[in-house]
Amino acid sequence: MAKTETSGHRCAVCRKRAAVAAPVPAPGGCCEACWRTAVASAAESDRSEAARRPGAPPWALTTLARDRSPLVRAEVALRRDLPDTIVAALSDPRRETDRTVLRRMAKHPALGARAHGLAALDDVVVDRQLAGNPSTPTTLLLGLSRHADAAVRQAASARLVGAALDDEGRRRLPLGVRTFLAAPGGRNGSHHPRPPV
Repeated sequence: MAKTETSGHRCAVCRKRAAVAAPVPAPGGCCEACWRTAVASAAESDRSEAARRPGAPPWALTTLARDRSPLVRAEVALRRDLPDTIVAALSDPRRETDRTVLRRMAKHPALGARAHGLAALDDVVVDRQLAGNPSTPTTLLLGLSRHADAAVRQAASARLVGAALDDEGRRRLPLGVRTFLAAPGGRNGSHHPRPPV
């Protein structure tokens, strides 16, 4: 029997080396068989762990985002590498009923215009997350700057100040202040803050 040629990459779960022709798992990722096992597991803890695991293939993220357990969906909501379709599904209050998932999605960097749907929930935790989210549209920040909650008002007002600064004004600020004031749009509306590392 011929020996199968393998690569140097190992699955983080089963520790087997991937065959050369097989897709190489991402750092910390796992092989296709281990992904399928974790996603299909009857144990909620296994599916939740899979939702946190780096290097998830798109089919696994889609399956986990539709999981019956709100805990699993909430873990998916924390990921920054979600495709637009999953961001849309998990941030839509008509489709997603769990408040924890919606609250986590309110701070997702790819939320953008979907923030308006979350703001309609009238949930102060969601509003605080939206006020601090650099992807929240300026039109929504204007409304949040008049919110009854002081923390929401202050964060939204700071984001609006950040949006009003030109590139030179922004460069002159200390880095921590720049990050805090980052808002969608930049020089008069076109700045896109760097994604978290």
